[in-house]
Amino acid sequence: MSAKITSDQATILNKMTADGQKIGLGDNLKELGDYSPVLLVANVNVASNSTAFPVTIPFAMKITLVTVQCRAASGSGTATLRKVTTAITDAMVCAVDKTVNHCGTLDDAQTTLAAGDNVNVITNGANDRGIVCIYGYRL
Repeated sequence: MSAKITSDQATILNKMTADGQKIGLGDNLKELGDYSPVLLVANVNVASNSTAFPVTIPFAMKITLVTVQCRAASGSGTATLRKVTTAITDAMVCAVDKTVNHCGTLDDAQTTLAAGDNVNVITNGANDRGIVCIYGYRL
């Protein structure tokens, strides 16, 4: 994933063509990169309660919400997003197949991530499966 465009790059894009200048192409692209929400998706299909499922963050971002869509029935199943071993979210229920749950809490001190940071999903049980969606915006 490429980095956001800078103000200087936006100015260059604005001036590249007459049409680009009319519509402010560079300014519009910069605004889109600066303010669009982002979504990262992790398919937690082999996690266990002792092995964390890794997710590499492709760009600097701030997490605003995390959800999990359960993909298997697993009594007392949960999924927690963490930075190393520190929880970013609470344990989200992941026990009933096809249900979607969102985090109830986000640790503010852990939600700002740098490009290349590694976060992980840890589950309560070896049979917990789900699609974990990390929502946020680029920094």
